[in-house]
Amino acid sequence: MKGQKSEIAIIGGGLVGLCAALTFQNPDRRIRVLESSPLQLQESGGLNAQSIALSYASIQIFKALGLSQKIMKQASAIKTIHISCRGRWGVTRLCASEYEIEAMGYVIESRKLAAILLDQVQQSRSIMLETGAEFESLKFDRQVELQYKRGKKLQKQAADLVLIADGAQSKARASLGIEHGMIDYQQAAIITNVEVSRALAGAAYERFTDDGPLAMLPLGGNRYACVWTHDPQLSEHLLQQDDQEFAQSLQQSFGFRLGFIERIGQRHCFPLHRTEASELVKNRCLLVGNAANSLHPVAGQGLNLALRDVASLSHLLESQAKKSLDEPSVIRLLQEYQSLRAAEQRSVVRLGDGLVSLFSNDLPLLGRFRAGALALLDIIPALKTEVAMSGMGFGFGGNPMLRGRMR
Repeated sequence: MKGQKSEIAIIGGGLVGLCAALTFQNPDRRIRVLESSPLQLQESGGLNAQSIALSYASIQIFKALGLSQKIMKQASAIKTIHISCRGRWGVTRLCASEYEIEAMGYVIESRKLAAILLDQVQQSRSIMLETGAEFESLKFDRQVELQYKRGKKLQKQAADLVLIADGAQSKARASLGIEHGMIDYQQAAIITNVEVSRALAGAAYERFTDDGPLAMLPLGGNRYACVWTHDPQLSEHLLQQDDQEFAQSLQQSFGFRLGFIERIGQRHCFPLHRTEASELVKNRCLLVGNAANSLHPVAGQGLNLALRDVASLSHLLESQAKKSLDEPSVIRLLQEYQSLRAAEQRSVVRLGDGLVSLFSNDLPLLGRFRAGALALLDIIPALKTEVAMSGMGFGFGGNPMLRGRMR
C-alpha cells in the first residue's frame, strides 16, 4: 500500500461527522462521509430556530480549521454566566474578562453552523460526501469493507479506518455487536426560544430549581434560547399551556433578570436519558458523538466533548501522515486514543450525572448545601478557575487544535 492514499470513512454527516471530515483532511488521505438524510437545511430562523452552545475550546478547534471568524459572525458571545438556585441565596458568576478572553463560548443556530460546515466540506478536494446513503454492514479483512445502499443499489467502499458518528440509535454500532446501556433520568426537557424586554448582551444564565435546571442562552437581540427541565408529567403540562400561560410559568421560575418574557417560540419536549456504549473501539472502528455517549444537556458538553475527541484523533493521525494505515497501525492508534481520552470522557459523564443528582432534588438540607456551594465557588478563585476551565473544555490538557493550530 506504499504510495497509496489512506481511506477514512465517516458514517454520519451531522455536525460531528462534518467536523471530523474537515479535521482529518490531508493530501495523503481520502475521506468519505456517508449520510442517510438529504442534508437539506431548513430555513427556520427567528423564534423557532434551534441552537447550540460552543465552548471556547470548540471555537479554538474551528480556528484551527479556519472557520472561527465565519462562525463568530453568526453567533452570540457568552461573556458572563450567572449560576443560581431558585429560592436560595447562593450565586456564582463566571466572566470571560477574568480570564482575558473575548468570550467563554458562543451560541449559534444549528442550521447556520451546519451550513458553514457543509459549504467547507463541499469545497474540499479530499472529502466526498454521499447523502441518501443507508448503512448496511461492515466486513473486515485487509481493510474494512463498508456496505451501504443509495437508492436501491448496494454500494461497497473499502476503508482503513471507520469513524461511527450516526447518533444515539447507531445502526453501525449495533452491527458491530457493541452494547449500549441507558440511564433514564426521569426528566424531560422543554426547548424553546423567547423574547425578553431587557436583554443583557453576552449574559447566559443557569438556574437550578427543585424540578431541574433551567438555562437561558443569548441568541442576539432580545432572543434567548431556553432549555427547561422537569419531570415528564410537569413538562407535558407546560407543553399544553398556551403561550401566555407558559410565559408566566417560565417567568415565575426564572425571575426578572431579563425583564419580562414577551414572546414564546415553538416548544419541543423530549425525554432525557444518557446512553453509553460498552466499547468505543472495535475492529478499526471508533465511536464518537452520540453513538458513543449521549449526555444530559445540563453541562452543555455533548457536541463539545465530541469535537475534542475528534481533535485528539486528528492529532494522532498526523503522526501517521504519509504512512499507510494498515491494520496494526490503526489498532495501535485507536488504543492510544482510548488512553488519551478515557479520563475526560469519564469525568464529563460523572459531571452530568452529579449535577442532575445535586440540582434536581427538593430536599431542604440539600437545597441549603447547593446554595452554600455556589456561594463558596464564587469567592474561591482557584476553584472557580478550575470550574471555568473545565466548562470551556480545558480540563484535561489538550493538543494543538485546542490552541487554534492544526500542528
